[in-house]
Amino acid sequence: MTDSLHFVVPPSLHVAWVHSLRFHFNYFNYAYLDSKLKAPVFVIGSSAGKLGEWNPNARTITISEYHILSHPWNQVCDTLRHEMAHQYASEVLKADSPPHGEAWTRACDKLRIEPEARAALGSLGRIEESSSERDKMLQRVKELLALAGSPNEHEATNAMRMAQKYLLKYNLDLRELGPARRYGTRFLGKCQGRFQEYEHTLATILQEHFFVLVVYAWSYDPIKNQRGRILNVSGTPENLEIADYVYHYLLGLLDPLWKAHRKKHGTASGTRLQYWAGLLHGLERKLAEQSKQLSKEQGLIWIGDQQLKDYYAYMHPATKRGSGPSGVSRGEGFHAGVRDGRTINIRKGVTGESTTRGRLLE
Repeated sequence: MTDSLHFVVPPSLHVAWVHSLRFHFNYFNYAYLDSKLKAPVFVIGSSAGKLGEWNPNARTITISEYHILSHPWNQVCDTLRHEMAHQYASEVLKADSPPHGEAWTRACDKLRIEPEARAALGSLGRIEESSSERDKMLQRVKELLALAGSPNEHEATNAMRMAQKYLLKYNLDLRELGPARRYGTRFLGKCQGRFQEYEHTLATILQEHFFVLVVYAWSYDPIKNQRGRILNVSGTPENLEIADYVYHYLLGLLDPLWKAHRKKHGTASGTRLQYWAGLLHGLERKLAEQSKQLSKEQGLIWIGDQQLKDYYAYMHPATKRGSGPSGVSRGEGFHAGVRDGRTINIRKGVTGESTTRGRLLE
């Protein structure tokens, strides 16, 4: 959002930001604190060094304009919860202790603030852990996904199947290690009011085949002044990294494959949304078939990660089932997408930016 730093914010947008902060305050207060906090006065500050502040005397929570313009909204919400924790410690727990003392820590636990969000407010980047075992797993998956780009269809399919097997075996071994696992969340995509069927199918692919749990969380676009939701993914750091890669790689495939399909079939190609939905449905079916084959041949069965489910329920206690995807008609474009989707192999590395995303079929 660095380009937004040159944006001159009109007063009306400040007012809109205050309304959105109040909306998220009310949601967090309801979801995590049983609505025990009394709403403060929200202020949009001008400091670039102090991103947020709770003032108990004036009963204000200040969030800086710089923060809103230069960081994703989910990080602004982390700061909001950080200040709500100070308010909770002050007004509910009646604590007369250091700002980041025991009472504030208890409030942070209630508000589900991630450890990195409890650090200095200037340190808002993701904390990415690294270990030799993790590096070995990521490197092996990277090699297998690269092989999945082979022009030999048998070799490519086998490589993708082996990548699934390796991920499954890694997660089964990880689960047997006991309580040492760590979990986190990552936001994928952008804030929007409506999600199409292909987007829901992509979220399903991540949850069913890449060892993460997903939910559409409330979010906000402060430049467009648009409230909506964003895809929130929970899992171990290793699985989050892979899910992030797969998400962006598959999104990068959609338009090039649609253009190739439309060039070949012309007006009989259906609509773009039909084709995209079919494409990802086809891939999901292929992955499901490969998972069943692994279970039958190797005896590797994934029954879920209870610790991840507990973490997910802890982070999203007020989550309710949504209204479902926005469907598309099942025309020829959809069925053509299903056929092409079954030919997709996820390839290249799992870290960094790929310069060849979307170039799968020639």
